[in-house]
Amino acid sequence: MAAVVLALAGTGAFAQIKDIDGKWSAGGGFTAFSLAGTGAERVEKMGFPGMVPGFYFGASLDYAFSTIQGLTVEPGAYIYHYGKSFVFGISEDRKAKSYHANYLSVPINLKYSFTNGSEFGLAVFTGPRFNLGIGGNMFSTGKTYPSLRPIEAQWGVGLAATIQDAAIIRAGYDTGLLKGIRDNKDLGYEDVQAHRDVFYIGLSFMF
Repeated sequence: MAAVVLALAGTGAFAQIKDIDGKWSAGGGFTAFSLAGTGAERVEKMGFPGMVPGFYFGASLDYAFSTIQGLTVEPGAYIYHYGKSFVFGISEDRKAKSYHANYLSVPINLKYSFTNGSEFGLAVFTGPRFNLGIGGNMFSTGKTYPSLRPIEAQWGVGLAATIQDAAIIRAGYDTGLLKGIRDNKDLGYEDVQAHRDVFYIGLSFMF
């Protein structure tokens, strides 16, 4: 009985989502981030990698808010996971450790689509992203690595190709707008001016 109730509730919730005037899509793909800014090289000299790989998944809504054909707004919600094993620090007994970080990311894109029937469409998008760290030792204030700030804002640009009104191939680049590294007196550096830049490419499906 409980399973039936949950199934009916889920069906009702999905029906309400489908009633919203817009195009939903969900999917994921590959992502990577690196540090940029005047202090990035300073941190990398201590062993921080030039790139930290990961993956992402989530959903977005492409909503036509304007009378201009092809112009839409596309808010979304995504989970990003990054992880890599690397050596950080200056001691002689350094050993590689596993570092990871998870983010909840909320992008709000302004999107313009160049449609060519229903077979193929190309779009460009840009807008802010707001990220919240939701777990991972790269946010810790430990003494063996620079700590990432758990709250950040970015600005992103990207391209999206829609195939048969069913699948979307998306690639983008987000650059950090805020300082991304916490001060760490124990490692002998403060006020490191570096932010996170993110690259991603993935596949999503429309429903």
